[in-house]
Amino acid sequence: MRLGRLLRPDSLAGRTVWLLVGGLSLLHLGSMFIHERSLHGAEVNALEARMADRILAAGNIAAQTPELAREAMVRGLSLPGLTLDWRSGPQPGVAEDAVFAPAELAARLGPQLRSLRNGMESQGAVQAHGGGWVHFVATRPPIHRFPSLPADWISMGAMALGILLASIAIVGWMTEPLRRLAEAADKVGRDPRPATLPTNGPIEVRHAAQAFNAMQARIVRLIEDRTEALAALSHDFRTPLARLRLRAGFLPEGEERTRIEGDVAEMEAMVGRTLEYFREGRDAEPAVPTDLAAILQTLADDAADAGRDVSYEGPAHAVMSLRRLAAKRAFSNLLGNALQHGAEPVRVRLRAGQGGWRVEVADAGPGIPPVEYERVLSPFVRLDLARGGSGIGLGLTIAKRFATAEGGELTLGVGPDGGLLVSVFLPG
Repeated sequence: MRLGRLLRPDSLAGRTVWLLVGGLSLLHLGSMFIHERSLHGAEVNALEARMADRILAAGNIAAQTPELAREAMVRGLSLPGLTLDWRSGPQPGVAEDAVFAPAELAARLGPQLRSLRNGMESQGAVQAHGGGWVHFVATRPPIHRFPSLPADWISMGAMALGILLASIAIVGWMTEPLRRLAEAADKVGRDPRPATLPTNGPIEVRHAAQAFNAMQARIVRLIEDRTEALAALSHDFRTPLARLRLRAGFLPEGEERTRIEGDVAEMEAMVGRTLEYFREGRDAEPAVPTDLAAILQTLADDAADAGRDVSYEGPAHAVMSLRRLAAKRAFSNLLGNALQHGAEPVRVRLRAGQGGWRVEVADAGPGIPPVEYERVLSPFVRLDLARGGSGIGLGLTIAKRFATAEGGELTLGVGPDGGLLVSVFLPG
């Protein structure tokens, strides 16, 4: 998994690895090409120097050899790639002022050279002391076209592989702090116990880790202060509510008493729902193996026992790792929303999805316009068309927070009966 991430061209690590592999491989290819050309040039110069020495030696020896033996003697001094011959005059058809021999031959043979270069062969003649000419045909060695030999390709492949392995190790080590920073940032707002980044590595990485840890601590403290203040307010708020409920109990039975008791109950529900919203995902509840199907069946059965038209469809068991209380709270809110703001029948469905489970809660009410889907998931938003006069607009928000904290998602749509369809996907 980590190796695949290091080789992905759309990641910083992958781009760095391939840049190193490509750049250093091209540098290696260029250096090998220059090296091969230099070796080839030195080889050609050494061969031409040897040929020139042999041609001059043949002229000097021929001058000291009897006339009849000169031709055989000169031919016997030939070398591989150099054919020597003795003639009494220069090579026919060669202009005496045409000097086209290779540079090394021309430099060593001097002004006595009369030659004509023809492709890979240099044909020419050198006048010997005392008369006569040493004719030669010098064949240049073939140019090594790099890379052409198997050894060239093996060298390039070994070099590229070595660069790739070294780059993976080095770039992986360099980008590891960035990966940890990205993972820690992704957990902000999801994990109630944020992880502290280690402050080691290069100075820039240490500064980034220290700044992130300080930012994370400030966010956690801000949320805790807000939650504590709200909890204290709700505690103080319950005292006058209890007194109102007590005073309402002394009123005679009637419509006014019923209204007052309903208002008190709604205010208590609002306080409780608001606390649930602020505590969602931050109560440090551990994830344990939980039977999601059992939770949904229990909620549906309880509503049906209360005389509501609610049914469950799905498997009898679906065990997965969840925060049990948070799951029950989230799906209870969804079911309560469907019953309060939609219309019966309400259908709760659980089915296996790709890589997890999907829970669907559908009602037969007026639903919500698609253009309002995004806004209705915001906290404290109430839509007049889809809602009655009660509620504070936190049921969907709490369920969405739960789904996000579990690594899933919550989406809205149109149900089979025309009402609102709330779909929650949970991985695992």
